[in-house]
Amino acid sequence: MTRHIFLFISFIMLFTACQKDKQDYHFEKQNTVSIKTADSTFTVTQFETLKVATVLTESIPSRDGYTYQWKAWQVGGDTIILSRNKDLDVSIVLEPGRYELEYKVANTRTGIVSFMIYRLTVNGGFYEGWLVSNNRNGKALLSFIREDGEQFLNPAEIINNTTYPGKALGAFAATDPFGSIALINFFTDQGVYRFNANDLVQNGSTTDIFPEGKQFVSKPCYAVGKSVIDQYIIANGGLHVGLGPVFFPAEVLKPFSDRLPGDYDLFPAIISSSQYATFFYDNRHKRFMQASYLDRELTVASGSDAAAFNMGNVGMTMLASDYGVMGAMSDEYYFVMQGADGRYILSLSNTTPGINQKIGNSPGIEQATAFATSSVAKHLYYAAGNNIYLYDMLANSSRQVFSFPTGVQIADVKLFRSTSKRLVVAANEGAEGKVYYFDLDNLGDVVGNTATDTFSGFGEIAHLFYRD
Repeated sequence: MTRHIFLFISFIMLFTACQKDKQDYHFEKQNTVSIKTADSTFTVTQFETLKVATVLTESIPSRDGYTYQWKAWQVGGDTIILSRNKDLDVSIVLEPGRYELEYKVANTRTGIVSFMIYRLTVNGGFYEGWLVSNNRNGKALLSFIREDGEQFLNPAEIINNTTYPGKALGAFAATDPFGSIALINFFTDQGVYRFNANDLVQNGSTTDIFPEGKQFVSKPCYAVGKSVIDQYIIANGGLHVGLGPVFFPAEVLKPFSDRLPGDYDLFPAIISSSQYATFFYDNRHKRFMQASYLDRELTVASGSDAAAFNMGNVGMTMLASDYGVMGAMSDEYYFVMQGADGRYILSLSNTTPGINQKIGNSPGIEQATAFATSSVAKHLYYAAGNNIYLYDMLANSSRQVFSFPTGVQIADVKLFRSTSKRLVVAANEGAEGKVYYFDLDNLGDVVGNTATDTFSGFGEIAHLFYRD
């Protein structure tokens, strides 16, 4: 009897459940939001304001409320909330670098979230531009002309609340597109000072780089090899090597080696024409030398008399070195050489000698003290006294392209490398220095025979270098 009652109750429950399953369901379409901004990537200078206006469109117009959030992060780093407003309008205090920027919109009624991811680049205040090494009132000054034309006469001293004694010789930056290294070394005759390239905060001085101390009696040079595995400093004709960021990123700020042994006197040029070896020029024995990456030995470069010139036995004195065509795996370099019978132009592409030509029909070439070569044309600019000349390698002749007034001495000449359409000249008149921009036409001549822009207020300028 009990069994029958149980079966009856089960039947009733099953029937009731089936009856409920036949009810009619109604599905409500949810309100979603689409996000639109003018750009998908943003670039801002540190401590400046980033503004991003948003247009939000509901799929179903409503009076729903929303919350907003902007946040930024780097891979492996902390997440930083920038704002909780609909549109971004905030001073960016993030460290210089590349970030992911997320914008999130949440419906307060339904909880549905919409979001977008953007690319954000935060540049330091000194992200790109000309380092100007100059001297005023017995002090070495590191000045800067930013890419946008903003000029800073003495930022290193102000930022670090210190002075740099001695005579400024030059400043050199080591950077790469992936941000693995961004350093500046500023040399005076009494020492060397190292800075973060993006903000000019000092992170080292002479004894951090050369623990036994170092003074400089001639113009030095600093650079990384093309593979970014090693750092190099040429000081007083000797080569010193430090580790780069590729294999040993924690060792980048460690001291450099002692002078590599050998009988040589290097011209201050680091010739990173090849991924696999970096070249140097020994003015004592008039030959190229090389160092392989992670190798602490300087050896004579191999060469052949059948080539345009024998790298191991050039027989001339180097006066200048500058870039030609730059590539992903190898670069072209030009060299001005003093031979027994005059001055020559030589070139090297990767490890292969190219041009070996005596410079002809060129007024003032024997008195020239500053040189710059183009990356798009076979052109060499040189300065002699207060005059600038253009040497056409193909025509093997030169012409004057600009002349400063009498009493002005040209200290340095550089080309803006990315286009080779701007000649940048540092010139001194007594203890006062100026930097001039000259735009160039397709023939290499100065447009309008006048400077496009002029920057003044410097002390006596010693050296220019472009930090990119």
